[in-house]
Amino acid sequence: MRSTLTTRNTKLILGGALLALVGLLMIAGCGGKGGVETAAELTGMDKIIAQYIEATGGRDAYLGHDNMKMTGSFSMPAMGITAPLEAYLAVGLKTHTKITSDAIGTIERGSNGDVFWEKSMMSGARIIEGTERAIERRGADFRAWLNWREHYTSAEIMGQEELDGKLCDKVVAMPKEGKPETVWFDAETYLIVKSSSVLVTEMGEISVEAYPSDYRMAGDVMVPFKTRQVIMGVQEMIIQAETVQWDVDIPEGLFDLPEDIQALVK
Repeated sequence: MRSTLTTRNTKLILGGALLALVGLLMIAGCGGKGGVETAAELTGMDKIIAQYIEATGGRDAYLGHDNMKMTGSFSMPAMGITAPLEAYLAVGLKTHTKITSDAIGTIERGSNGDVFWEKSMMSGARIIEGTERAIERRGADFRAWLNWREHYTSAEIMGQEELDGKLCDKVVAMPKEGKPETVWFDAETYLIVKSSSVLVTEMGEISVEAYPSDYRMAGDVMVPFKTRQVIMGVQEMIIQAETVQWDVDIPEGLFDLPEDIQALVK
């Protein structure tokens, strides 16, 4: 069972980690309203977005950054696996994430802004395509909320629900490609406390629930330093940030396609 779970989940590690980081940081402006209104002047989904942005630093803070570097750890507690994690994100849908572990080897996932790819000892080198690419592309958008109408056909507030004693606004967004995604915003703090999605991968459809916590200021933006993910309702994965930095010097060639990926590009 251990080897089966490892094979099944390690292909999701970087995708899940990256989606959790980007989806919850959500570098953004105020929806499609031009970004000039305050939360008090907005209604519906635009109000929810504006409240989140104001609570986590404000529009000026978000738009003042062009890239992000996160260092920390990835763990699967039930399997006794803990590994260092390093992730870079930049405007233009550029990403690079790397996990290195004695148990699962080195796993890399990235994008040059157009081609999304993955490398691991289990999957080898592969180009991410189809619906899986659409999910990666949404996750790689450094200003996701500002551009949410580019990725979603609709977003609807479904009312309020109580989660762990907190009253939350429940939002369901329909992507242009892929399955509906649900996000719960704390109605008092306006922070994201849960998200639920279905990843469409080469392995099939895989449900993922994410629970961000330990919100702290990283410079002028508040971010969750811990995200617990539950895969298929069973496998727990934890992403723990140690540092989150904005506008760092990007290593030369970091977002370039590796040679074995270039060989696969048609």
